[in-house]
Parts: sequence; C-alpha cells; structure tokens
Amino acid sequence: MTARVGVNEADRVRNQAMGAGLIDDPYPRYHELRATGPVHQGTIPDHLGITDARGSHPDGLDFSAYSWATVDEILRDNETFSNSSYAPTLEPFIGRTILQMDGAEHRRYRGLAQPGLTRGDMVRWQATWVDPYLDRLFDRIGAEPDRRADLNVLLCSLLPVHTIAKAWGIADADIDRVHELAITQLTAGGDYAAAIRAAEELAGLLREQIELRRVEPADDLISLMCTAEVVDDDGDRHRLTDDEVLAFARLLLTAGAGTTYRGLGSLLVALLSNPEQLERVRDDRARLEATIEEGLRWEQPLSAVTRLAARDCELEGVAIPSGSFVHAAIGAANHDPTRWDDPDQFDITRPPRPHVTFGGGAHFCIGIHLARMEMKAGLDAVLDRLPGIRFDPAEPTPYITGLTFRMPTALPVTWD
Repeated sequence: MTARVGVNEADRVRNQAMGAGLIDDPYPRYHELRATGPVHQGTIPDHLGITDARGSHPDGLDFSAYSWATVDEILRDNETFSNSSYAPTLEPFIGRTILQMDGAEHRRYRGLAQPGLTRGDMVRWQATWVDPYLDRLFDRIGAEPDRRADLNVLLCSLLPVHTIAKAWGIADADIDRVHELAITQLTAGGDYAAAIRAAEELAGLLREQIELRRVEPADDLISLMCTAEVVDDDGDRHRLTDDEVLAFARLLLTAGAGTTYRGLGSLLVALLSNPEQLERVRDDRARLEATIEEGLRWEQPLSAVTRLAARDCELEGVAIPSGSFVHAAIGAANHDPTRWDDPDQFDITRPPRPHVTFGGGAHFCIGIHLARMEMKAGLDAVLDRLPGIRFDPAEPTPYITGLTFRMPTALPVTWD
C-alpha cells in the first residue's frame, strides 16, 4: 500500500476531535431514543454514552431531538431556534459570519454570496476548476503501483479543498497550507494559542487576495465579495469591509473543504459495499443524482447542529426554557423509520424524499449546489477511470466512524 499522503496532521486531529473512533454505528441507539420520545434532556454525546463537554450549555440547559419531525421543525423555525449559539466558539477565530446571524441581517449578508454559488455557476466552476483537477488526480491515481490506492487520501481529501480554495483566489502552491490553517483554527486539539496563530496566519494570506481583488477583480468568489454592496438598516449601501470578506472566506473555506470530503468518502464506501448498486450506477449514469442524495441521507458529513432557544417553547410536550441549547440530531432524523422504510440500509432505488443533511429554513446550506456538483464529478470520474473498482482485499475493509463528523478514515481500493 502506498504511503498516506494528502490527509495531513490537521485532518487527523480534526477527525479525532469530532469523534472518529469514538462511535461507528450510532443508529441503533438513535432508534432506542426515538422510541421513548423524540426529545430528551441532555446532549447527543450524553445519550450515546460518550463524555464530551464541547458544545454543551455552560449551565446544563441542553436538549436533543431525534425524530424527523422535531429536527425539521427546529431547522425551519429560525425565530424560535437561533443560530447565535455558534457566536462564542466561532467569532474569536473567523469573525462574524452568516452562520451565527439571524433574521434580516442573515438575509442581507447571505444574499451577497448566494449569487456566486448558484446551480448555473457550478457549470463554470466544474469546467474551470473541477474537471481539469480531476484529470490530474486520476492521472496520478492511475500511476499508483499495482493499481492500488487510498481514495480518501488521493481523491476525497483533495478535490473539495482545491475547488473552494481556487474560488477564493488561493494560488496552487498555497492550497495545502491554507487547508491546514482553516482546519487548525477551529480544531486545534484544545490548544487555543495554536488556533489563534492559525487564524492569524490564514487572515494574512487571505488579506493579500482581498487587496489584490479590490484593484483587479477576477471571475471568482472572492472578487464577488470584494465588489458586493450591502444595504444597512438605514438603507445606505456600502462595500463589505476587509474583515467582513475575510470572515466569509474563513467560513466557506473550512466548510467547503470538509463536508464534501467526508460525503464523497462515505458515498464511495456505500457503493463499494454494495457492488450490485455500484454496477447499476456505472451502467446508468442517470441514477447519479439519486445515488448522491441517498448517500447524503444514509451518512451525512455533519451529524448534528445546535440552536439557541430564543424564547420559552415546547417540543413534543417537552418544555424548553429560553436560553437553552437544542441539539438537532440530523443523523437520527435521516434514519427515522416513519419517513423511510428500512432507513439504515443504503438503497439507490429508494423513492426520493428530502433529507436534512443540508439543514433547513433560512440557514439551508449555501453550498448545496457546490457539494452536489463535486460529488457527481468525483463519482463520474471514479466510474470512468477505475474499471472494476473494489475494496483492496489486502487492506482492512473501510467503514464509517465519527460522532459529530461522519467519515471513513481510509478508503483503500484496487481496480482492473
């Protein structure tokens, strides 16, 4: 087996911090919890028997939801369940972003980036950044000795970060460093000083691009943000400040690189674990979109989100005081048997129904078209360039692991 290059130390720290190895299959426990009530007091780790204080309420005011209906309600009711819960943990490192904004402020700022991330834009992104890079990646994969490679390292961890970094104007030579800094600023193994250093170094690299695009706009996302105007509460229009552009860049670099990396890896594990379904997709590419959606339902890259109760409320008969943290178990909602038959099985022939992997309501994932495009392009390339792909029998069989983040940590394959 070739040496594992491409998944760096920051990736490993990030994966470990987010539960890789702590739990592999949370779904039986989710079913038990749901059967005794869709909402429970306590955090999701509490109910999985895992000691993990990160993300819990300082005064113990934690509630968690496990059914499709309650999770969907939490995600859609942004007035009652606020995203401001993220502010204390994110603002010191990446600034104020749309992730922790609500209401009119969120709509104003989200509207600035949304036009650069439409389905139509993804056609250009794929032709400009994705397809040429995939050609280079698969030339390298095809040259691996004995037709054996770890696709987690040589494909999944590389494609998303390259794409989002190019959209933010990052030079090829700086992409690996920017990726490491983006991860480290949010997941530094509890080393606050290291996180701050990473955030400051990343800010320096991005400020160079902001200054350049202020003078010489290009056809990329950072230029869009540098030239966009926002309307304030008084109706006055103004350009985003450098700090505001920087916050957008830090957020989208981190989110854009990590989620699709995990989602594509999990989808490949699902297909390789079900060879008959893999062959169906290979023979009928019209099934690609449905296959991707089933993969995202079956194993979501981010298994839970947290909201702040903005007022006293009630969920399924459980009273929730204002100021409480409400943890929405996306993974449990996507495996609710009242919505999907045999939900723990991966089945690309399943009748389509919306899942909550991309969230819901006003905070529905802004990068949804990017994620779907990258996964489709990556899977298409696997099917075209790696005939007879299968798990490498000489290596341990890959599996999905993780608490907050769900992913395979390796994906060794061989092909004909």
